[in-house]
Amino acid sequence: MGPYLLLSIGVVAFMFFFAYLPQLAVLVFVNGPLAVFTTVLLILSESSTIINIVARSWLMQDALLDTFDGTLVARDATAMVKEGRQIKSGSDPMEKLGKIIKSPFERFSPKALIRYVIYLPLNFIPVVGTVIFIILQGKHRVMPNAGSRVEADS
Repeated sequence: MGPYLLLSIGVVAFMFFFAYLPQLAVLVFVNGPLAVFTTVLLILSESSTIINIVARSWLMQDALLDTFDGTLVARDATAMVKEGRQIKSGSDPMEKLGKIIKSPFERFSPKALIRYVIYLPLNFIPVVGTVIFIILQGKHRVMPNAGSRVEADS
């Protein structure tokens, strides 16, 4: 709870310090005198989104994975869980969960995020740009090592 609270306070303070005045300047033209209040709501909404993304990606990642895998084991989908994690013997589904072999959160790696940002401008090319973007992103989702060469016996 402590790290989540610190993250929340930090993000909200950061957003009010850096984003309040620029957004207020824009919203004054749209909302008039109500812009002060609507900007506060906008900043809180944006902060909530940022906190949610960061918390799910880093702070709560292990707890979410354990809960999901424990639920699958409890519903007799142990074969599916075995693909990414070791399964121990035991009666309680949470006790059966062993060491993680393959993390499902690898797609949030810095390399994947950078690749996404680099490919994003392809969407500005009419019709074919979006298709190329989807193909390139799909290629790296299905084949995570696509684009890297494997050398045998160097």
